[in-house]
Amino acid sequence: MEKKLDSNELPAAVHGFVDGWQGRDADRVEALFTEDAVVTDEGHTHRGRKEIRGWIDGSINLFSTTLTFLRAREVDGMTGASYRLEGDFPGGTVDLEYQFRLDDDGKVVQLDFELA
Repeated sequence: MEKKLDSNELPAAVHGFVDGWQGRDADRVEALFTEDAVVTDEGHTHRGRKEIRGWIDGSINLFSTTLTFLRAREVDGMTGASYRLEGDFPGGTVDLEYQFRLDDDGKVVQLDFELA
């Protein structure tokens, strides 16, 4: 069952990811993930903190973006947070949903990106 969320209802890890990414703080972003976390982005899967750190380092400074919160939801244990990204990347604007699965301690065990 889907539950709609306000931005202030999002888990701390979701806010931490967005704030850390926007602040280009790779250490802060990496610290949000469990040791065996999995990230899927642009058709590539990154497993474990070492691969995830490589993905962060290779992506966090590629483009300058601003994010506008659109909506959030919780479905089957996943938290989806949708944002409009605008910036200097090809196309200039895209709506993305960041899909997080968190462990009992609030750490990210899975992160997927989908077009919103």
